[in-house]
Amino acid sequence: MIDYELTQDEKKLQTEMAQFAASEIAPRAMALDGCSRTEVGEFVRENLRKLGQANLLAAGLNGERLAMVSHYVAGEELAKACASTYLAARSSIFLCGATLNLYGSAAQKERYLPGLKQASLVGALAYSEEEAGSDLKDIATTAERRGDSWVLNGEKNLVLNAPIADILLVLAKSEKGAEGGMSLFIVEKVAKGLTIGEPLDTMGVRGAPVASLSLTDCEALAIVGDTPGNGLAQVCRVLELGRIGVAALCVGIGSACMEKATQHAKSKKASGRTIGKFQEVGFKLADMFTNNDLGRTLALRAAWAFDHDEPEAEIIASCAKLFAGEGATKVANWAMQIFAGHGYLKGTDIERLYRDARFGEIYEGTTEVQRTIIAGNELDKFVQR
Repeated sequence: MIDYELTQDEKKLQTEMAQFAASEIAPRAMALDGCSRTEVGEFVRENLRKLGQANLLAAGLNGERLAMVSHYVAGEELAKACASTYLAARSSIFLCGATLNLYGSAAQKERYLPGLKQASLVGALAYSEEEAGSDLKDIATTAERRGDSWVLNGEKNLVLNAPIADILLVLAKSEKGAEGGMSLFIVEKVAKGLTIGEPLDTMGVRGAPVASLSLTDCEALAIVGDTPGNGLAQVCRVLELGRIGVAALCVGIGSACMEKATQHAKSKKASGRTIGKFQEVGFKLADMFTNNDLGRTLALRAAWAFDHDEPEAEIIASCAKLFAGEGATKVANWAMQIFAGHGYLKGTDIERLYRDARFGEIYEGTTEVQRTIIAGNELDKFVQR
């Protein structure tokens, strides 16, 4: 039976993250968004260190399992304060840290997890390529065994945290005889043959450092878990779980839009009364609340399903990501409409949130990919009947 009530520990985490993010992260969000590409790295590192020192960075990673409800509630509050900081934190502690937590050897966990949790180390997961976005089976990066070492050759693009990462987990095709044909390799930033490209400029979430990377006879330190051939399954599982985090990003942005639009509607006047009293504005606020609340409910339903090993957890997570991603775009659009020309000015909160919101529909599997996953599942059910 589903219990929709958060536990006392989850409520405490939610409150602590909300308070910390509002006081320490949100006031820096506009400055981070406006940083030059060369300044972003140290700025976001400082935000990660703040979260690490407050013991809030690793929400959901305590113990052998991942606590996805905790991961969601903390993530929504951080994303609400600053979507860019959330994405950098998620890339480090979830995409990299959770992968090691789930699949790494005892020695690998001991070496990297404490630093990732405190942000003395920053992590990244490098899997996407120019010709292999949603279909990871098409990746071209290769790994060749040379003596006791593995040497990587290839290119990865759009790698979040690449400009600031101390440790990267890199997906590559390994020895032909290995089951699955791919492995996830640990590469440290000091590795010979690793070249990080120039930080890329993006439309939104401009404070999340992103770059491509090139591997030329790059020696990997180890394979995650020490057993080759499991990389594709490992990455796919983390990305399945990661749909909860993308939903948190979207609902967090939507909640920030809702709050700022509501404040504006209560203070801005037209024809002698506040604009919130006009039905056209009030209806938009009602729709914003509905979209945010349904997105949150669906994401928590999916997180609960993962925590309780429900067989359809992955499909519910795709539903949550799909709904929250499209919902954030709608909510940001309605907020812009309420602010009108004042929201369209560069450097305003709504202008930043409007740009950030669009990322949710394309990040880690587009809305079209999510619909394909959901429809395929339903068609399979129908055939089985």
